[in-house]
Amino acid sequence: MDNIQMWRKLNFLVLVFLFNCVFNNGDIDKHVILANSVYAWNGSCAILPCTITSYATIDYYMWYFNSEYNSETQDFTGTIIHQSNIRSQSKNVVHIGKTAKDCTIVITDLQKKDTGYYRLRLIGKLGKLEDFRWMSKSNLSLSVSHAGPSLKIQTVPEMKENTQVTLSCSIDYYCPFYDMSLTWLQDLNGDVKMYTKNDTSGISVSTTLTFLPSWKDHSKNVSCVLHRTNEETDSRTIQLDVKYAPQNVHIISESPIKLIEGKMITLTCSVESSNPPNPTITWYKNGEIFTTKTNDIQCKETGKYHCKAENSAGTRESDAVEISVLHPPKNVFIKKPAGNIKEGSPVTLICSTVANPPVFLYIWYKNYRQCFNSSDSRYSFSSVTDGDSGYYKCDAINDQGRNTSPATHLDVKYAPRNVKVVVKPDTKQLKEGTEVTFECIVNSSNPEVTYIAWYQNNKFVVTFSKKKSILAKDAGTYMCEASNEIGRSSSNKVSVEVLYPPKNSKCTIVNSNQKKEGEQVTFQCQSQQSNPVISSYEWFKGENLYKTTNSDFLKLINLQWNDAGTYSCKAINTIGSSKGECRGLYINYSPKNVTIKVSPGNSVTENTKVQLNCTANAPTLEKLTYSWYHNDQPLLKYQKEYALESIQMDHAGEYYCVVYNDVGSSKSQVLSLHVLYSSSTIGMYAASGIVSLIILMIFVALIIRFGSRLKTCRNTESSDLSFFVLKKPRSELSDQLDQHASSEDSLERINYASLQFPASINGRQSQSRAKANHPDPDPNDIYSVLKKPKSTLEYENIGSSKKTQDESQDEIHYAIIPNLNRGTTVRERGPETEYAMLKKC
Repeated sequence: MDNIQMWRKLNFLVLVFLFNCVFNNGDIDKHVILANSVYAWNGSCAILPCTITSYATIDYYMWYFNSEYNSETQDFTGTIIHQSNIRSQSKNVVHIGKTAKDCTIVITDLQKKDTGYYRLRLIGKLGKLEDFRWMSKSNLSLSVSHAGPSLKIQTVPEMKENTQVTLSCSIDYYCPFYDMSLTWLQDLNGDVKMYTKNDTSGISVSTTLTFLPSWKDHSKNVSCVLHRTNEETDSRTIQLDVKYAPQNVHIISESPIKLIEGKMITLTCSVESSNPPNPTITWYKNGEIFTTKTNDIQCKETGKYHCKAENSAGTRESDAVEISVLHPPKNVFIKKPAGNIKEGSPVTLICSTVANPPVFLYIWYKNYRQCFNSSDSRYSFSSVTDGDSGYYKCDAINDQGRNTSPATHLDVKYAPRNVKVVVKPDTKQLKEGTEVTFECIVNSSNPEVTYIAWYQNNKFVVTFSKKKSILAKDAGTYMCEASNEIGRSSSNKVSVEVLYPPKNSKCTIVNSNQKKEGEQVTFQCQSQQSNPVISSYEWFKGENLYKTTNSDFLKLINLQWNDAGTYSCKAINTIGSSKGECRGLYINYSPKNVTIKVSPGNSVTENTKVQLNCTANAPTLEKLTYSWYHNDQPLLKYQKEYALESIQMDHAGEYYCVVYNDVGSSKSQVLSLHVLYSSSTIGMYAASGIVSLIILMIFVALIIRFGSRLKTCRNTESSDLSFFVLKKPRSELSDQLDQHASSEDSLERINYASLQFPASINGRQSQSRAKANHPDPDPNDIYSVLKKPKSTLEYENIGSSKKTQDESQDEIHYAIIPNLNRGTTVRERGPETEYAMLKKC
């Protein structure tokens, strides 16, 4: 009972163990499949096959070398030899995966220190929120040593004559960057093929040798040789064990086949070769079994005797020996092998006859000329050639006479010979587009050539045009293979070099095509192929040649705003060129060349519509902001255009604008806008001028009456200066003030006018002005003296000044009003003739 319970517990533990093994092992390769182990030599390279099977979204992965889990940091430590999201990494690690799930890498220049375990680390997300991190639980073992992987050759359990055999030689290694090959050393004229395997199930390079063995291939040695870096480094050899039927079976007679009554003759069955050896011998008399299991028999009866040698591979029979009445050879003819006789194969011609006594001499003839004498009825060729073809006869001679066989034609078949490729025109270098003819010439073939295959760069070309316009893709080595029903022969290799201009040139901007002023940019001009090599590069900005270089890189430093534009490059060799377009170079810069355009002009008449337009050079993709200023005061205008629908006098002054973008700002030049009175305003002022003229005439009359006082007033030596004050209306006075001044400044700038007489008849007033260094006045002019007031108050009385003559002269200005002819009406004068002219006294 206890034993039963223990047995049940043991079964339960076994089931638990198997359950854990199954599920744990399934968990190992749930996200990643790695190869088990890789072996390589020192200095070679190794492929690490890898496939990502995870359903998670993988952002990137990392290859770890000899990784360990650190429980404190809860992360893996070890050397990261490759990370998929980083371009520039270790120079001896190359990713060769063709898809996003193919994480296969190659490690070059291997050293013994690279021996160890390699694992893959996955980083990504499960769904949209959950982070995903996974380290493969299985290890890929890499072993680097001087011995490296072992060479293996597969033996064939049994070879039979004329039965196809395939030998296989392989090594568990493959790397596209390492010079390694497998070759056969053999004398079998076999078909050799190469195979490579490179995936997570294993890595290997193998070669097969397929041939049709004959009995003469028995005991031959066949070797598979491993070549590394053009040196033989390893080899494996097997000896062929070809099973074949007994060869050259014939009867050896102990004495002449002539029976004397009471006597016996011994017949011996001879076998030249057999594998397996010691074949079973069977004797036949007149076609029926006579005896078995013996090589020699005793014959005393008349009849035809022959023997048969048999082993597991087949049987061979001897010629019959007839014991009968003596007679010369009869029914002489030549036996030859059935079917096609191939060059290089062993061939035996048999001169067959029935004779008593037996034939003691056979004379052979080729094309009716004697070529061979023998006591044997066989004329054998160990390796027949086409030179052995011809018509054969044999003479069989015994003591009773001789007889000749009919002519037999021996036709030796052979594969095509002296195959060569001829290229026309015969030149080593051909320009692309040249008409080229390829010919495959065969010197001789028996039978005729039935098929010609072409190979370019050792690859079979399915459809080959013998006459073509040569293209760049047609460059390489060419070889043809001629075939007939006997075999096939390959030609020599002919190299064809095609000269062509650069192909598919492409211009790229390294990193980004958006730059700022002062930064630098690098252009690269790439071409897929060119023969001869590219000699120079031409760089264009727009349609204009920018620069010529010998490098495929163009670097612009300290970029300016006007460097923006479309660039292209042209790759050039001695044959031609190819052009590639770049993306547009965009340069972000602060506004440049800010200017103001005014319409209709910067000198306009009041009440006219004026349009100000602020323009600037700036990146087209940048948003611009505008600010307007009038006499250094900001305006609440932020558009590109500023319109004054009806300009007034107070709109005159200096204008400028400031343009802003994300990079900076720039200010325009200052525009001075002048506003002129309109004709209506000028007419209004002219009318007020006539009124003022009448008032002035009244004042003149008063001044004449009081001439003595006026004389005193005009004396430059006097310290008192008398003048009349003319006070204008407030609205008219404000028009004369500077437009930039404030209301307080306007009061300070009010001038006072006094009237002075023009020169009198006696000329005393003219003399007074002459002394003051002023030009002679026009007798028709009326003078208005303008003096700067002492304060901001407006005076209407007559006062006297204590200033000196020089001080008075500095402040006194005269306004000359022309005295119009009385006969001229106001209507006849144009607005342009009414003016005020200020003269300094």
